[in-house]
Amino acid sequence: MKKHLLFTYIVLTINVCSNAQTFKKGHHIQCYFTRPVDTSVARTEKAISLIRTAGDTVIAYINRAKYTLDIAMYDFVEDSTWFEQGNIPDIAGAINKAYARGVKIRWVCNQIDSIFSPNTGLDSLNKAIPVLPSPTGNSYGIMHNKFVVIDGRSSNPSDPIVWTGCMNWEPGQIDKDANNLVIIQDSAFAHCYLTEFNQMWGDTVEGGKYNLANSKFGPKKKDITPHNFIIDGHRVESYFSPTDTTNNHIISTIASAKTEIDFGVFEFSYAQDATEIINMINKGIYVAGIMDQYSLAYAPYSKLSNSMAAMLQLYSGNDSLFHNKYVIVDPCNMQADPMVLAGSHNWTNEAEVYNDENTIIIHDSTVANLFYQAFHKEFYSLGGVMVQHCIPLGINEVTTNNKAVVILPNPNYGKFILQFDNDQHINEQVEIYNMLGEKLYNTTLLSNNTQIDLSMQPQGIYLYRVISSEESTVVAGKFVIQ
Repeated sequence: MKKHLLFTYIVLTINVCSNAQTFKKGHHIQCYFTRPVDTSVARTEKAISLIRTAGDTVIAYINRAKYTLDIAMYDFVEDSTWFEQGNIPDIAGAINKAYARGVKIRWVCNQIDSIFSPNTGLDSLNKAIPVLPSPTGNSYGIMHNKFVVIDGRSSNPSDPIVWTGCMNWEPGQIDKDANNLVIIQDSAFAHCYLTEFNQMWGDTVEGGKYNLANSKFGPKKKDITPHNFIIDGHRVESYFSPTDTTNNHIISTIASAKTEIDFGVFEFSYAQDATEIINMINKGIYVAGIMDQYSLAYAPYSKLSNSMAAMLQLYSGNDSLFHNKYVIVDPCNMQADPMVLAGSHNWTNEAEVYNDENTIIIHDSTVANLFYQAFHKEFYSLGGVMVQHCIPLGINEVTTNNKAVVILPNPNYGKFILQFDNDQHINEQVEIYNMLGEKLYNTTLLSNNTQIDLSMQPQGIYLYRVISSEESTVVAGKFVIQ
């Protein structure tokens, strides 16, 4: 994993703390992204980008800890020599303040001072905070997890939180690289992550010293955690490498797609995953992908680029990484099972067999669309062009703006009149979509009683949009073909 020797940290005036500390009722999964997102493809919720402020969000979550912080972080760096100028997010300071107010803290990291994980930020921690580096040896890879369990042992089910995603606590990861953050407030899920943490720690005592005699990493661990949860009415899966055959779940996630797959991976060398993607392309599934230039030399890149052509984009930033490891399935198909697989696990043999990694699969159309907004922005920024499957934000909302629009009849058998009560809509555009987000029809309105024929379409719910020429107003609604 590359490091960034110099970069500029610009302090933004965006207030992210309020977003970071609030879970809405019935909404216990939050996602953030470290790069710009494209909210024009949002369905119900706009994705939030924390541009150069993800470190402040880390601090906001640390500040809310009441009892315990159990941290498994591959690398932690906040040495000022890594910055050209500007302020450093004082994560170590927040940790020390938490310890001073009585929060019990344990920390697992990758081998300290290794070439890829110097972990120099640990030097700024209170020396009383116990830190356990992962072991070394040929039978073990790296401790590559990125998760924090906050108040995991609290008796109040509203307290426990798991912070995960793919972002290391490093300047370059916060400031420039493309990363995702996933925060889940759920007691059972937090206990699952605590069980995994305790396996590495070798003990369960809050804030206590690790027990090397019982500590297990990598291939020595056992599959002892639950894998299925229901959060906000949606299934959430949890897997840890190398005990849980994570790559089987990556493949099954890819194979579950009904219409679309979008993937973005930093290090992609596992041939089976590329083979399954090609299998899905051959079945007619729409596939778009991003791979970091770090994967250019591996066989999956040449294999996939031959099959996908321009639908596979290579990220080749001079001083930044596309560091995500995710796949989005059916983000625009509400009749399927929209889901996201994310976490720390790169698509490599090392992650599958040797490393400590964490992976989540969230079956939730909202979360899938949030990731899609981030993917869509990155894909277009790299020069890619995608078929627009997601209906833009607001298509489900009827906004009349004193320009009443009526479908007659509704329901109908595919032939109907789009009627409005005055001439203000003449020369405006009408678009019609199915529930997969596919645009089926568009035309210019030439009268206030426009006849439309969709009799060849199957029964179901459809959506229309009437858009003014300057796109300043949109009238939208639903109708049924029976």
